[in-house]
Order: sequence, then structure tokens, then C-alpha cells
Amino acid sequence: MSDRDTPRQQNPQPASPLSATPSGQKAEALWRAMEQEHGLYSISEAAQRLGFGAGPNLRAGQLTGRGRVLAVQRGGTFLYPGFQFDEPAGRTVPAVKDVVRRGRWAGWKDEQIALWFYSPNTSLQGRRPVDVRDDEEKLITTAEKDMGGAPGASSPSGS
Repeated sequence: MSDRDTPRQQNPQPASPLSATPSGQKAEALWRAMEQEHGLYSISEAAQRLGFGAGPNLRAGQLTGRGRVLAVQRGGTFLYPGFQFDEPAGRTVPAVKDVVRRGRWAGWKDEQIALWFYSPNTSLQGRRPVDVRDDEEKLITTAEKDMGGAPGASSPSGS
């Protein structure tokens, strides 16, 4: 299973305040903020930052191959947003991993999930989900509200 192959619900449209995914200049501003604040990395760069080595070795391949991390397509290549990584621990931030799984289950594309993390959210009094990623309860509660019910609560049909 690849990064983007997590089973999805039948409805491919997000059921949330982000149902109109930012586009154009607004989306580009969010992508720039993401890159400036936390980075957008190739698989080799992500592996190196997590202490897996200088290239896409077996351990890095296992991390990405299990669908645990966001892989966004930018400029014709897949990049890995840095906000999802706990570099000192050499792992993904557990709550972010849960939100990624939830978003994919709800039918969101990885790009939509990444933009959700950088969009001001009324449930967070205008703060962005990326700003509360270390507060697991707050992040998961906000994702549940925006993305729908818990993944695994019922098996998506047709997947």
C-alpha cells in the first residue's frame, strides 16, 4: 500500500469548512508558508532529517509505503511536508498520522489534508491545525469535526 492508498469513503468531497479547498493565490500562499515554516522534502531529504540515512533506504521506504505520511504532488514530484515529522524522535507526529488516516478515509486528497493543516480554523479560534499539532486531543477533535467520523468505525464499502 502506498502513501496515498489508504481506503477512502465513497464520497470524495470533504465534508467540512474546507469543502472549497483553497486554490489559486490563497493555496499558493499556504504552500509557501508550509515550505518556509516546516519544509517540503524529497524522500531522500525526509529520510536524512529523520536519521534514516542519506537516501531512500529500506526504513524510509517502509515509513512511506505504509501510508503513514502525507505525500503531496508539487511541480510534478512527490514531496513530504516537514510539519508531520518529529525529527529528534525519528518518527511522524502521532496525532498528525491519525489526522492523515482520518482525512484519507473521508476521501480527502493528501494535498487537501496538507492545506487543512495550514488554514485558519474557526474551531481553533482562528489558529491553524499545524499550530496545535502537539495537542493531540485538540487536533483530533478538530479533525473529527471537519473531516467526519472516526476511520475504522465502519469499513468503507468498495475499498
